[in-house]
Amino acid sequence: MSIRIAIVDDHQLVRDGLASLLQDLDTDVEIVGQGANGAEAVLIAEQEQPDIMLMDVAMPDINGIDATQTIREIAPNVRVIAVTMHAERSFITGMLGAGAMGYIRKESAFEEISTAIDEVIEGRVHLGAGIEEIASDHGRSDTLSARETEVLTMIAEGKKTREIAADLFLSEKTVETHRRQISRKLKISSVAELTKYAIRRNLTSV
Repeated sequence: MSIRIAIVDDHQLVRDGLASLLQDLDTDVEIVGQGANGAEAVLIAEQEQPDIMLMDVAMPDINGIDATQTIREIAPNVRVIAVTMHAERSFITGMLGAGAMGYIRKESAFEEISTAIDEVIEGRVHLGAGIEEIASDHGRSDTLSARETEVLTMIAEGKKTREIAADLFLSEKTVETHRRQISRKLKISSVAELTKYAIRRNLTSV
């Protein structure tokens, strides 16, 4: 019996690459849907009910964390595996807390994808290379929440408060609160230094 898989990522090349990889595996795989954002992920989960959904975390409209939480509510049999470039603890704990059963980085996806799918199908959680150590690092004083990390990424990409608010469906006041929290936690106030921090943490390549 084939494993029904959906792929959600805001980059077409990533979706195509994962689909090609999966179809080349020995495992009997059927790609039942592709999406570019969290809203499409929710729709695919509801309509197609895939066994596995491979999903990015940082996406437009609805992010992977919020989408995973919704999917767990409306389609609890869909098992979500995060496939992302982000290895920040806030993203990892956010996805796992929302109900994802796997978390692997894009840079190692081609080596780990088959193992991750096999383990998750069997009901086990799969954390990729180095992810478990990051997820269990509770001692950091600069740990940002998933939402704060999203806001920081957008700040580093040059977006203004109004743009961030529109993209995340938040009020401008809420975005400003997140900015203050980010500055307090990181002890950084200038946009230039926040951008440098985001680049060091691989949140953006700007």
